[in-house]
Amino acid sequence: MAWLAPYRVIDLTDERGLLAGQMLGKLGADVIQVEPPGGSTARAVGPFDDAGRSCYWSAYAAAKRGVSLDIANPAGREILLSLVAGADFLIESAAPGHLASISLDHSTLMTRNPRLIHVSITAFGSSGPKAGYAASDLVLWAAGGPLHPHRDGDGPPLRMSAPQAWLHAAADGAGGALVAHFARLRSGAGQHVDISAQQSVAQATLSSITAAAVGDTTFATEMRARAAAGAGVKWRASDGLVELMLPAGPAMGSWSNNLFNLMRREAALPAALQDWDWATLPARMETGEIGPDHVAAARAAVADFLALHTKRELGEMAMANKILMAPCNTMNDLLESPHLAFRELFAAVGESEVRRTLPWAFAKGPVGMFAEPRGAPGLGQHNAEVYGDLLGLSADRLDALRVEGVI
Repeated sequence: MAWLAPYRVIDLTDERGLLAGQMLGKLGADVIQVEPPGGSTARAVGPFDDAGRSCYWSAYAAAKRGVSLDIANPAGREILLSLVAGADFLIESAAPGHLASISLDHSTLMTRNPRLIHVSITAFGSSGPKAGYAASDLVLWAAGGPLHPHRDGDGPPLRMSAPQAWLHAAADGAGGALVAHFARLRSGAGQHVDISAQQSVAQATLSSITAAAVGDTTFATEMRARAAAGAGVKWRASDGLVELMLPAGPAMGSWSNNLFNLMRREAALPAALQDWDWATLPARMETGEIGPDHVAAARAAVADFLALHTKRELGEMAMANKILMAPCNTMNDLLESPHLAFRELFAAVGESEVRRTLPWAFAKGPVGMFAEPRGAPGLGQHNAEVYGDLLGLSADRLDALRVEGVI
């Protein structure tokens, strides 16, 4: 039996929080995804397969049962509260104040079930001066701080390549739910876990948050030097791309020195770069001793060296020489990875009439840690199963609710 098999989750989230319930579902919880009768907005999030189905929904709504319900309708609200009465967790990602506006505020939920763990996932938290602010993925990264070091020289920060702020927040929501659960085991009382996506993305860049605390007072200067030298960007290998970090400064410059030492041994380092020490590079840039032309020459030498080798060769070099470099795997690379196959990461699941291959077990643990893989639910797929078996609603009552637009 999977770890969380005794527990039930009512999941009201949309694309901003689906991952939280999915993680608990993979660990065995009975997660009931509640969608409006017209379908979750997450179903309209791309990319889409050839038949126009959302791959986003397939990925993040997996491991759940699915019901449709208009929770703003009085009858729908009462059905939801009946589900809440028998649940252990409720996860939602509505804007602050929305649930209160339809008489489903935190106090109402706790009155119905004092042991409930209520998880809210919002942009800036459920309270505070910015609680009511709207926020896109880009705004959250900017507000949380991680965009600050991601500049293109002196230009504006570069956006994250794929939206992920809400994924960080949702994962924190799943973790927070379990922390609150362990507290409930001791106290018997539920609580409200209030997740701010802004705080989640700030925690995602602990290196910048903790730099001063560990004595690295030159972090900002080092980040500018790294950006100038092409740190953390994609480079061409002979058969694809690699991600190469070229950190500078006393804290991490030795990693870049390892690459130059390798290039020196391979006779691939130009004479003009023989004396480079990445640990002192920021200081030399500040004084003007190292300028844009020197940086361009260093980048060109690195690019020429990498282009001679395959992704696999460069990965092996990185491991052997302690270089911050890794192949940029394609999806086929991942699916064919012997390492991921050994760790049983991928699973084939059924989703309506299609088959999907999804990442499943996100960790290795004892046998039975994870539930059997299951695909994302169709709209209202488990209405009869959930409303009939859990709440005892008859088929005639379900038909009437369907006609009324409640389910």
